[in-house]
Amino acid sequence: MFSKKKLKKWIAVTADAAGVFQLIASTRKGMATVFMYHRVLLSQAEEPVFVQPGMYVLAETFRSHIRFLKSKFHVLQLSELVERFDAGENVDGCCAITFDDGWLDNYVNAFPALREYEVPATIFLATGFVGTDHLFWPEEFTFYLKQTEARAALGQWQNFDKLSKRTDGNCGGAAWLDDAIMELKTWPVHEREDALSRLRTFGRADQPQRLLMDWDEARQMQASGLVSFGAHTANHIILDQVTAQQAEEEIVQSQKDIEQNLGISPEFFAYPNGNFTPGVKAILKRYGYRGAVTTRKGWVEKGFDPFEISRIGMHEDVSRSIPLFLARIYLRGF
Repeated sequence: MFSKKKLKKWIAVTADAAGVFQLIASTRKGMATVFMYHRVLLSQAEEPVFVQPGMYVLAETFRSHIRFLKSKFHVLQLSELVERFDAGENVDGCCAITFDDGWLDNYVNAFPALREYEVPATIFLATGFVGTDHLFWPEEFTFYLKQTEARAALGQWQNFDKLSKRTDGNCGGAAWLDDAIMELKTWPVHEREDALSRLRTFGRADQPQRLLMDWDEARQMQASGLVSFGAHTANHIILDQVTAQQAEEEIVQSQKDIEQNLGISPEFFAYPNGNFTPGVKAILKRYGYRGAVTTRKGWVEKGFDPFEISRIGMHEDVSRSIPLFLARIYLRGF
């Protein structure tokens, strides 16, 4: 019997060979695709922190994506794609590439492929992390949970039972960690910070070296003319979990950081975790943004809300081959 992964691979390969993807593409007139990436790794196993399966592609996979897109699509900057829609111009076969967070591996592993194939992209920076050795809370959480002392401390915490839906008891295992991160994203900020405070108290502080790009690296990418930068808040705060004032402060600070360090005012914004409210959209408009991208899967078509731009997320599990990559774009359930 086929496993789910093998079945999806078989469907993707069969559909590709039968010309199904080409047929579907021919029906998507007046529609375009915005791709979402996060990390681009040489090897997940060599990473100093746990990396969620949905957060990375391998460098060789990314290169194959870029090579394919260069040959089959018209890759535009996100700003140019939006301009084409605004002007009522043809967008058939057009796409844009985006990255969230500002990981160092975007510079080390993704940028060379973008330069080689002369393909543009937009990177959304969580500016408070740029050039620091700070970790986003999911990485910090999993870094400490790999330590026996920290796991023991968290196990005595009154909220531990609701942390994960899994019952296998394998605290610190990959499946448990992935599930726990998704659960923690739904918690109020103060409860999540309480969990991290406990881990910091009992865990070792020898965190890994810098994982986020610095401003010099961002400027090198910007100077290539291929990479533009947008804002992603200062501290990667989930914006519908904080007050309107806090949301505005995060948005304004990230805008100021980019203006000060890159000499440009960011035109586009990426909502951390994809979460937003009408109030957050209003703040972005007030500060001059032209649009914002979500994590909602979908195509961009005429009449879209520029502050709710859908994207198609790419990660290794769903895109390690070109047939799977195409299935992710064109088929439901992939």
